[in-house]
Amino acid sequence: MPSRRRVLASGASLLTAGVAGCSSSTTETSPADDESTQTGNDAQSETEATTKDDSYTVTVEPNPPHTFESVPETYAVIPSVWMDIGMALGKQPSATASLDRAPLKYYEHLPDVSFDPDSVTKLASSAEEGFDKENFYAADVDVHLIDPRSLKFYANWSDADIEEISNATGPFLGSTIRFASSSINEHEPYYDLYGAFEKAGQIFQRQARFRAWQSLYDEFISNIESKLPPKSERPTVAAIWRGVNPDSGTFRISPIHAKQNNTRTYRVLGLRDAFEGQIPDGPIGYEKLLDIDPDYIGAVGGLTSLTHDEFVSTVVEPFENNSNGQELTAVKEGNLVRTGGQFMGPIVDLYSTEALAKQVFPEAFGEWPGALGSVPEDEQLFDRQRVADIINGDL
Repeated sequence: MPSRRRVLASGASLLTAGVAGCSSSTTETSPADDESTQTGNDAQSETEATTKDDSYTVTVEPNPPHTFESVPETYAVIPSVWMDIGMALGKQPSATASLDRAPLKYYEHLPDVSFDPDSVTKLASSAEEGFDKENFYAADVDVHLIDPRSLKFYANWSDADIEEISNATGPFLGSTIRFASSSINEHEPYYDLYGAFEKAGQIFQRQARFRAWQSLYDEFISNIESKLPPKSERPTVAAIWRGVNPDSGTFRISPIHAKQNNTRTYRVLGLRDAFEGQIPDGPIGYEKLLDIDPDYIGAVGGLTSLTHDEFVSTVVEPFENNSNGQELTAVKEGNLVRTGGQFMGPIVDLYSTEALAKQVFPEAFGEWPGALGSVPEDEQLFDRQRVADIINGDL
């Protein structure tokens, strides 16, 4: 029976099979989170909503705690991890800064899930510039999953600007998880991907959906880890971010084991950082790259930003045709790989981990065909239909 595709609704539409349960009390966890009497695909198996008289409080550092009197229906993001988190919970953003670099192609390969760009209000001309407070007023969302520090950095907003929009529309409850920025200190918790994901589950009162994701992910990773070689036998990799341009001779190395989301895939698979202990502060050239000579070169974000053909024409072939690049072990052995990168939420994370596992360990996980949609069904490392079911609330 062919699957039916449905659009993830912006705003109030909930992609559950029926009516969500109700909650009570004021708490930072789910107000009514007991599923002991819930079974199967019952519409009430996911308790996600509050009644009119219920409230609950969520804290997402570095923002102050916020008490919701009702479950937010609309939200805004600067395309980021938070957008993919929202999509994983079955909620498309109502407003974004730009969709130019958003990971929309991943949603195309999930049954019964899609993204409607026409329903999204544009907040800015790009993720880094063109912000206008009037656009935030026009969007009028219930909550902003945006770190206010991003607007201070990219748009030169002040605390007063943040407060103005918060009071006029909805609170800011985003946090920096793309990188461990210098503004994060020892007194502020750093949210890894699933730490931020859990916070979003609280915000939208979709804790059961989050738990289903956590269970799926734990099983996914357990299966992969059982087939990995011993850590001492895993290869080294130089993770390059901000694009890979072999002809420029300039490369920016991203640390694999730092508290940041963009190199998560390499870290999860236990690859060894070729630059461990000597991560350069700025860009390096071929001389340093040749001195380190990693087993693999990883294009951080290349799985999202490039098609297979684009990756071959802009990264692989230029390395192979460059006199310096030809001397690199990774180039000689065809070990140029790509991963999800900076916009990697739960959905992108699954695809990125599957792709890298196949690129580096094909004998254990099967050959990587080059494109997201080209992995044969019997060689897929996670169940696409199960992911779609969780997104749509079919738990």
